[in-house]
Amino acid sequence: MEAGMNALKRFILIGLMVGVLGYVAHHAFFSERGFVQQATVAARIAQAEAELAEVRAERIRLEDRAARLSPNSGELDLDYVEERARVVLNFAHPHEIIVRLEPQPIAY
Repeated sequence: MEAGMNALKRFILIGLMVGVLGYVAHHAFFSERGFVQQATVAARIAQAEAELAEVRAERIRLEDRAARLSPNSGELDLDYVEERARVVLNFAHPHEIIVRLEPQPIAY
């Protein structure tokens, strides 16, 4: 009889240990911070970093454009101002290229 009780105790103990191990393993893989989520989080981080790089490049482009149009920045680009004015006033074609030449003296 005592051998049957020892076997039952062992069976219950092993069952509890398997249950606890299963619980821990399940949460190690599928919890909010588990192994499966790590791959998802890594992909989201990579996507966010790519988006951040695009936004930074756009910001640099816009800051350069604003500096070229601002007379207070000391970098006023008259060619760029003229180009933008022609586009805004609809005097430019989409693929137009403007080539500036130095004025030549007129020979009479």
